[in-house]
Amino acid sequence: MRLLNKIAFITGGGRGIGREIALAFAREGADVAVAARTQSEVETVAKEVQGLGRRGMAVRLDLTNRANIRQAVKTVLDHFGRVDILVNNAGVLSKGPVHTLDEETWDFTLAINLTGIFLVTQSLLGQMLERGWGRIININSSSGKIGLPYRSAYAASKHGALGFMRSLASEVADKGITVNAICPGLVDTQMWDTSVENFAAEMGKTPEEAREMFRQRIPVKRFTEAWELAPLAVYLASDDAISMTGQAIQLDGGFLQS
Repeated sequence: MRLLNKIAFITGGGRGIGREIALAFAREGADVAVAARTQSEVETVAKEVQGLGRRGMAVRLDLTNRANIRQAVKTVLDHFGRVDILVNNAGVLSKGPVHTLDEETWDFTLAINLTGIFLVTQSLLGQMLERGWGRIININSSSGKIGLPYRSAYAASKHGALGFMRSLASEVADKGITVNAICPGLVDTQMWDTSVENFAAEMGKTPEEAREMFRQRIPVKRFTEAWELAPLAVYLASDDAISMTGQAIQLDGGFLQS
């Protein structure tokens, strides 16, 4: 087992990519705390982790509430004693042309996708530095590397998160801590379903027509499944990735280069 007796904390762990990573970590021997806004979802995933023979913990986390972030981190540290692996997976997708984009949408998007990553990472980094070992993995996006129309807030947050990842990786490279990002393209999740419905409405198409249009834009002609990110996350969290840091790894079926 590649993560035997490691302790992982995963934000946005109640469904989709976060859930798949949580279960993959448990199969590799890690105990896992999953955090998200929807308590029922993280409780279900925590039970699935326990069903795999590892300790699972559910924590409610609202990344727009700094007091809640501090309390969630304290709860996990009090329960497990430490966190070895942090996966910053929670995120939101927003849309709108710049000239009509409201400040609330801009602020909310950056609060979740950028400031939230900073606050959770900062809260857990000190105890990693004390032990001289840690793995920080941010789930980013192809939008962290390119700009798309009507996605200015989302792209800005994801570009910022990559800059934060690279800077932190440089700070802690000689302290036993690696920091990396996984940048998926179009992943078949609940968030993507909602996005497709929004795109369809904008373009006057049915959701099925919109999905097919996007599928045809992917060189491999298929959407990435959430589980496909999990083996890469396991690798980045393991000792096998000791020299891998500061990297934004693309996993998108060739979407970005097309």
